[in-house]
Amino acid sequence: MPTDADPPPLLGHAAWAALAVPPPGYRFAREEGRLAVEEFIAVVRTSGLGRPVEDAPRMARMLAHANLVVTGRDAAGRLMGVARCLTDFSYATYLSDLCVDPAAQGRGLGRALIAEVKRIVGPESMLLLLSAPKPMTWYPKLGMERVANGFIIRRD
Repeated sequence: MPTDADPPPLLGHAAWAALAVPPPGYRFAREEGRLAVEEFIAVVRTSGLGRPVEDAPRMARMLAHANLVVTGRDAAGRLMGVARCLTDFSYATYLSDLCVDPAAQGRGLGRALIAEVKRIVGPESMLLLLSAPKPMTWYPKLGMERVANGFIIRRD
């Protein structure tokens, strides 16, 4: 549910696809099945995203079962951001992890990763993201629409 403080959402696949450009000095790649779990854990840890980074086997399973993993790397090849997703590429996409190294934050890498995911999954697929509490005000500023029609069964 939008709040009075939220800017209007960015609507339409074309609008999002136009933003799917890495910031200067970065490049995107699809790395599902190739991203090393150690690199994934390192960027998740430095970004502050609350994931079970001390449980490497679990993090490896999370990565192995994601069917869309978009990375942002700097010119030296260092992993600076990851968008880890589950998608059917035709109706629904769940952006389960979006993390950006603090050294790259504020440069547009996070928004560009979201836009790249949307570009890849196409106009027929919605993109859903469940936010951690801290960035709840950030996503609407990027053009994402708040939703309130969700339900959850929590993990043990």
